[in-house]
Amino acid sequence: MSDVSATVTKPNLRDPDTWLPRDLFAAYCGPRSDGLLAYYDKAKAKRNMIVFSFDWLAFFLLPAWLGYRRQWVLWTTLVVTVAVLSVAASVARVKLPSGAFTGGLLAAGMMAQGSLLTTANGRYLKLKQQGLSDNAIRGDLANKASPHRGFALAGLAGAIAIQLLTVLLTSEQ
Repeated sequence: MSDVSATVTKPNLRDPDTWLPRDLFAAYCGPRSDGLLAYYDKAKAKRNMIVFSFDWLAFFLLPAWLGYRRQWVLWTTLVVTVAVLSVAASVARVKLPSGAFTGGLLAAGMMAQGSLLTTANGRYLKLKQQGLSDNAIRGDLANKASPHRGFALAGLAGAIAIQLLTVLLTSEQ
């Protein structure tokens, strides 16, 4: 009896032909996504999903942009990381420079569109690996990152609330 194991080859992410098609990225991003589609074209031309781009909301208010685009996993990771590092620095009695997070957040804001593309592509590849049809993939991806103003406010308000709580916790130390 022979042992046959299936090997799954990982796609070369530098090869834009392995990326999710532009129309599926458009479906993922929902309406009012012309800027993101222009980003997709730029990234594809450079053969790199993460290229610097500028989006006013992402650059200046990243938590609001993450809410606006429904990227709650990344929002949680960002906000909790900043809060935990702030509390840990306070407990360890280490003074963080006032701009300790500013540069990183601004850089993350300039790469926000790339993170959206990589998230969409990862989801696409996972669904494709499961053997789903193109219509099923389109249905799953549809509007997962469509803009939502209320979620933008929720993202910003949640980030502010968590940071205020962090300040309250660290001021007692």
